[in-house]
Amino acid sequence: MAEKVKLNKVELTRLRRDVRTYQQFLPVLKLKQEQLQAEQLKIKRELERLQEDFERSRGGWQAVQPLLAEKLLVDLAELVRARELVVGSKTVAGVQVPTLENVRFSEVPVSLFGTPAWVSRVLPRLRTYVRLHTEITIVRRQYELVGKELRRTTQKVNLFELVLIPEAKEAIRRIKIALGDLQVAAVGRAKIAKGKAVAAQLRQRSAVAAAGELA
Repeated sequence: MAEKVKLNKVELTRLRRDVRTYQQFLPVLKLKQEQLQAEQLKIKRELERLQEDFERSRGGWQAVQPLLAEKLLVDLAELVRARELVVGSKTVAGVQVPTLENVRFSEVPVSLFGTPAWVSRVLPRLRTYVRLHTEITIVRRQYELVGKELRRTTQKVNLFELVLIPEAKEAIRRIKIALGDLQVAAVGRAKIAKGKAVAAQLRQRSAVAAAGELA
């Protein structure tokens, strides 16, 4: 571990508590990681679908481009310009992401007599093109936010799984070995002390016995 491990029972108790805490949080983090991965995949598929729709819509736009060169009494660009975006939000696997609620377009009066008939047919397609472009921007932002949280959660999972838990377990192993060595040494010292005490008693008894014989 980064800090020097103290080889005592207090440190052993602390490390065991830390390992239990890490092992309790790890499944929660992994579950969040799985949820974020699933949500990111869903957003990716939605983004791909929108991009396909956008490409089809682009084809419709290109088809009417020659007509756009025609001089009109109405400003077509103004009709297809988004006047207001209604953006909401939702929570995805604990992450707050934006949602597109509505795109409001400018309402410009169109003369039925001074405007070619194709304008009314093309206008919905052009507005769909703009709406899809806006929605893609919003969904990309969702993907970025969920991806950012996923990376952060994955880093935490790796920290717990690959660093904190293994290091704590290794420190516990070292402390147990050190405490075991201390216990063995203590037992050895106790045996030596006991042996010395027995030898002293024997010497004392021998001395007493010898004194008795001399008497």
